Amino acid sequence: MSLGTALKAFFAALGNREKSERIERALAAAGVLEPPAEPPAAAKPTASTLPPPKRDSAITLLAALQREARLIDLIREDLNQYSDAQVGAAARPCLLQCAAVLDRTLAIQPLLDASEGETVEVGQNPSPTRYQWIGEGTATTGKLVHHGWRAGKVELPTWTGDAEDANVIAAAQVQAP
Repeated sequence: MSLGTALKAFFAALGNREKSERIERALAAAGVLEPPAEPPAAAKPTASTLPPPKRDSAITLLAALQREARLIDLIREDLNQYSDAQVGAAARPCLLQCAAVLDRTLAIQPLLDASEGETVEVGQNPSPTRYQWIGEGTATTGKLVHHGWRAGKVELPTWTGDAEDANVIAAAQVQAP
């Protein structure tokens, strides 16, 4: 190890417990140090004592939509250079793959189990999050224009990366020479 690398490791370990432990494990794996002693069972962190992930769930969902459906690539593309048929042909697989991601992670389902045009009961003082009145009036029933959507579950992958990468949606792809 060069002196420069050793100094970098020293200063990285000095100010960051996680990096210190990673450096210690790497040195132990290389046979330079004895493996670190395991902390007593009582001192080991549990799921309830670990800090929450440092990545917002919106970024995690967006990363899945990009990774599996290339959604951001489609949205950020200059579509003016393509015909409507070309845009539609590109959008179809993207939309199908986005639907699969949303079904797997959120189990998207209709909020109301009724068909458009049916009369639905909303009750007294309905939640403005659940019901949006179209037109004038405040009744307890109305004609369904759109059934709404809700998440049947929320099962996003857990972020395990470094804090400085928490807002990375998709890695830059670099081709080797």
